[in-house]
Amino acid sequence: MKQKKFPTKFLIYSSYVLLLNCGSPSNNASKKAQILGLVDTYLKTYTTSSLLLDIANNLMIPKYTNLDNKVSSLQTAASTYIANPDVTNLTTVRNAWTDAYLSYKQVEWAYFGPANIPNNVYLYLDSFSRSFPIDTSSIESKITANSAPNGLRVDGFDAVEYLLFKDNANTTNTAFADVNRRTYLTKLIQDLKNQTGLLTFNWNKSRNNSFYYSFTNAGKGSRDYPNTKDALTELTNQMVFFCNTIVDIKIAEPSGLRATNLGVKDINKVETPYANLSLDSLIQNLQGFSDIGEAGFYKFLSLRSETVVPRLKEQISLTTASVNSIKSKHGTFQTAITSGGNDVELMLNEFKKLRILISTEVISSLGGTIGVSSNDGD
Repeated sequence: MKQKKFPTKFLIYSSYVLLLNCGSPSNNASKKAQILGLVDTYLKTYTTSSLLLDIANNLMIPKYTNLDNKVSSLQTAASTYIANPDVTNLTTVRNAWTDAYLSYKQVEWAYFGPANIPNNVYLYLDSFSRSFPIDTSSIESKITANSAPNGLRVDGFDAVEYLLFKDNANTTNTAFADVNRRTYLTKLIQDLKNQTGLLTFNWNKSRNNSFYYSFTNAGKGSRDYPNTKDALTELTNQMVFFCNTIVDIKIAEPSGLRATNLGVKDINKVETPYANLSLDSLIQNLQGFSDIGEAGFYKFLSLRSETVVPRLKEQISLTTASVNSIKSKHGTFQTAITSGGNDVELMLNEFKKLRILISTEVISSLGGTIGVSSNDGD
């Protein structure tokens, strides 16, 4: 009787699985990730390169294109308002600012590539995350002197928020009778447009020297990522670092829950203090994490761990629910801080759980290290 021949790939896959399951108890997640990485590479399933392509094509480019379009809409609405500063046009430009701002919050975690050195685009988009609170006195001085909105704490989405939301509609409309104020707003939004244009330009896949090419060709001659693992480490590190920003700066700092501020609350340090969108911002930040997963990260991670992805999804959901609960009960983050009892601390704990999950189990499952790039390949 003729013997059955098993496919070579099946035998190799079985060998790797045997190594994975029969290893000593001391084998850590990094070793397991390396073995699974070998299986992944050999079988040509969903490799690190596949993930990077999907992140670039299905996340970064669409998100930055959407942001650029939202800022264009803001620019149009602002032009209409400046020409006729009435209540209707003010409402329109405020709504356009909100749409653009929240679309940015979905991709705020991605502080790398053109968003970081040497372009440092985010510095000009978000004064909050780099230098907060904004300097309203300097903004008013620049308006009086008809100076350009250059410098830290006087530009970005936050400065536009200050001009559009700091007063009620009638007071705001009266203030914009000042031509210098109209000029400052115009220049602020043009600067935003310049920066979002840089993001789309640098991620343009048709340019061989773009960051898109460097990112998606990690390990294949990329100037920024000699190995695919370096690009993967970039993604996971940015997730962890942004969790730190949310926990320490966005929530703990204004609510007096950071060890360094000794329980002293300061609601002036909340994000978007004039538009009162701090909680909405956190929700969009969490949506950004979910979007990373749906763009391919969940699929990639599930090949290396059977349990982490469901738990990561659940924690993102629980954390989002905690923010929505505070929004439902207290309306604004400021109110929650001043009169919400321990509700803010409960929300903060959910964000801390998310940070721990990403910084330990997620990264461990991928065989990575926070803050360090590996020389491993696909």
